[in-house]
Amino acid sequence: MTELLHPHAEAGPYVSKKLRELDAALALAIPRVVESADDDAIHDLRVAIRRLRTMLKMARPIYGRWHADAVRRAFADVMRATGDLRDEEVLEETLEDASASPAFGSWLHGRQAREKKLRRAVLARIEQGALDRARLMLKAMLVFPVDPKREVELARFARRTVERARRAVEKGRDVSPDDVEGLHDLRIAYKELRYSIELLAEALPLDARAMLEPSTVFQKRLGEIHDVDVAIEVVKRTRTLPDDARDEALASLAASRAKRVAKYLKEHDPLRAAAEAARANASEEVTPPEASGSGRSRPS
Repeated sequence: MTELLHPHAEAGPYVSKKLRELDAALALAIPRVVESADDDAIHDLRVAIRRLRTMLKMARPIYGRWHADAVRRAFADVMRATGDLRDEEVLEETLEDASASPAFGSWLHGRQAREKKLRRAVLARIEQGALDRARLMLKAMLVFPVDPKREVELARFARRTVERARRAVEKGRDVSPDDVEGLHDLRIAYKELRYSIELLAEALPLDARAMLEPSTVFQKRLGEIHDVDVAIEVVKRTRTLPDDARDEALASLAASRAKRVAKYLKEHDPLRAAAEAARANASEEVTPPEASGSGRSRPS
């Protein structure tokens, strides 16, 4: 159970404490990646950086936009590198059964070299000190006390932050399932809402904390769709696949995407899910031709 803080506590000390805790979590993840200690090391490093950058974004009113964003940018290079590697790892899983063609299997096997290259790129950035410099900038920012003019009551700061994230979700939640970029933006919005609630939970009322579970679920559902969208784009762009293998893979991915979209809509918007299912059923219905050959065509 979340223990709430004093209602009149200030935001500055709380935000500073959270940033130090997130930095400590990042410090634990770095050697695991360098030593290739376990399969989850890259994922945990990426999550640690993303949570830290999300907290820095929330901290703009406390530390000032310029300083907070300067530290956020320092972490961005490694963040992008881990993102590329994560996409490649998930891509292999998504494409594994997309086509039975031997040519497709050979092409997929050949992509393992790209994954190794991306992994080396992440390690190179770490060994060159990219994260050390970013963490040093963070520590420097935290050395100074918060300007009293920027200080605000923690409960008010937390409510405003979560409400801002909630509005971003509401703005994009009616996006069409066919809008790949729109769904991606909505996934990011849900992720920021989730992290906002997790990081500020001790200062939030019950109604705000209640949004944590649905935001986590919908972020996951949209992530599942995003993984297929990335795979579809990669298969479309490749020039080394025979047409039949490409077409088979794209058809399989389209079917997988439809199932994932249906699952998301069923949980996120039951009415729209029912309408989408009705339209799909209508398009699949076939009216058998008259025995006399009346020439009636099937409904489109």
